[in-house]
Amino acid sequence: MVVSRSVLACGVAFLGAVACGQAEKTPGQLVIAIETDMALPDQIDTIELVVSANDKVLFDYPMPVGAGISTQPIPATLTLVAGSDPTMPVHIRVLGSKGSATRTLREVVTTVPADRVAVLRMPVQWLCDGTAKPMKAADGSMSYESTCGSGATCKAGKCVPPDVPPESVETYSPQIVFGGGSAPPKGGQTSGQCFDTVPCMVSGALQTPDDQCTVPMPSGGSGVNVALRVANDGICDTTGTTCFVPLDGNDEEGWTEEDGRIALPSAVCSKLRAGLIAGVIVSTQCETKTHSEPPCGSWSSVTPPSDAPASNPDDAGTTTPPPPALALLGSVTADAATSTPCCPLMADGSQLYTCLCDASASQVKMISIDPATGNTSSVLGFSPEYVRSRYASVLAGDNFYWVDRLAGKSGDTCPVQAVGTAGGGIASTVATVDGDVYDGADLLADAQALYALADNVAGLAASAAPVQALRIDRGTGKITALDTGGARPVLQLTQDAKALYVAVDTDVMTAGSIERVSRVVRFAKNGGASSTVSQRTVITSDESHGGFIGLQDDGTTLFALSESGADADGLIDTQVLALGDSEPKVLYDELVDPAVVRLRLLGAVNGAVLLVRDLAAQPQGGVAATSSSVLVIPPGGGDPRIVASFAKDTPTGELQAPSFSPDVFWLNSSGRVFQLSGAALK
Repeated sequence: MVVSRSVLACGVAFLGAVACGQAEKTPGQLVIAIETDMALPDQIDTIELVVSANDKVLFDYPMPVGAGISTQPIPATLTLVAGSDPTMPVHIRVLGSKGSATRTLREVVTTVPADRVAVLRMPVQWLCDGTAKPMKAADGSMSYESTCGSGATCKAGKCVPPDVPPESVETYSPQIVFGGGSAPPKGGQTSGQCFDTVPCMVSGALQTPDDQCTVPMPSGGSGVNVALRVANDGICDTTGTTCFVPLDGNDEEGWTEEDGRIALPSAVCSKLRAGLIAGVIVSTQCETKTHSEPPCGSWSSVTPPSDAPASNPDDAGTTTPPPPALALLGSVTADAATSTPCCPLMADGSQLYTCLCDASASQVKMISIDPATGNTSSVLGFSPEYVRSRYASVLAGDNFYWVDRLAGKSGDTCPVQAVGTAGGGIASTVATVDGDVYDGADLLADAQALYALADNVAGLAASAAPVQALRIDRGTGKITALDTGGARPVLQLTQDAKALYVAVDTDVMTAGSIERVSRVVRFAKNGGASSTVSQRTVITSDESHGGFIGLQDDGTTLFALSESGADADGLIDTQVLALGDSEPKVLYDELVDPAVVRLRLLGAVNGAVLLVRDLAAQPQGGVAATSSSVLVIPPGGGDPRIVASFAKDTPTGELQAPSFSPDVFWLNSSGRVFQLSGAALK
């Protein structure tokens, strides 16, 4: 057997003479094609190829991969030439690593065809992430075994036997590896067709697989493409928040068509349930990707001709890739270890604002954020009497309002403070609440009043409910308690021009469960009796789930997020509802595992609802990862779109739709501020 490298450097021979000629001119060869669906070197920086026969290592080559001068472009090939014994099995291993962590391992046992040139695809595959298990030998050296166990390997996330009959592999030509192009020279590139992952998938629709792990097949468009939306993995845009793992179409390791639906690898649904995938995205923007078309990237050995479109032409024959919908405006924290956001994102007529707390949280600094540049400036500072990680606050007119707390003998007293945003002002007490204002529920404001949620409010009638909504006159400081009729608050209240809306729960313990009456209550701002907008009764065994869990209003429509009780499998049906005079309209419905997924409302603008999907991934390889995504539900419902995904980060508070911009903004817990195009909400 002879080993030679086409695309990889030539010049190493094993069991025969060096064969550095064109592979297609020599019979009896096996071309190993190394591919990947991840960005290099961001996700994988080294690919190691190991070839052995008769328990003897013939070739062991770790390749630095990426776009640099000293790195190997991918796809790449290595050629095995048949020796005197064509029945001799060869063991091939391909490992993909990032830094010191080996992420994937693919193994094949086969023979080299004696009478033709065949191609064996050995992808470094995201669905097989976490399948390389380190093993320490007695001499201290490290090796890797598959987590599938002896006699098995990972293929599309599934453990299968490694044996591949030589007659089952397709005949080789460079075109089926390099996007229709010829084999590139050593370390070089060739002109072919690659798949421009982010532009092709960013406008795709989120689809939920059924019990058979299939999703609907769309119609129209240039072709059908499927990708997995992941957080800071796979192939990303420049912000690192729009990331996909593309799947090959009509391929057993990608997706296939079955009975008019798209059938996915079973590992896709397993990773969805584990919280490792944000969603399955289906797009008709570009022609269908096949295994012959590698992803585009600076690391790729395939580059489209200079006159080739990056994505399919539109009806006018011109190329119009979707514009970037999401931009990183900037960060409000220079060092997350020394300061963290501790107020919601706020806005006036020209600037964005938030607060930063130092490591001890004893000093709070309000900063402004220039929406044009992302630059930040200090506006004012204050020292609270009661230190906590988040302050109920709001910006209204020329004042910043926030709630402090004074611990008393019989309960809490909460002064509501006001500071002028012009800077240099001294805080003044607008009102003092003899009760406990919830820190987790942000203040609301209109032209006349502030609104807060509180309990343990003193001076109420004995029949008053524990949870009270407070109307605080901004001019006089007069406090009016609005009885919600509930015992448990939903820490997200909202308003429109005429009314305040609060959601509350009342629980009754029954045998082994909780009967929860969950209500959305409306308080007219001009006075009068409160009214119930919507009511649901839920049977739940977990007091942290069930009933209404969030409210948002875009000025014309009231939206709610509601949970059912858990079913027999522990899953919770979670719905985004449009509330009105008639029955609630379901805009989005997802059955979630509450141990992995939690949904919450980020905001509502012009009929569109933005939803945060927090994932607490189940441990993989002993490490638990967390991520989140932002979904846009179009006006009136319809297929949602994921517009952002974050690794170990998530939006905090609610979005801002300021008057100075058609776009919307939100703040992440990391301190990063993101700007989403208003066009992305339609």
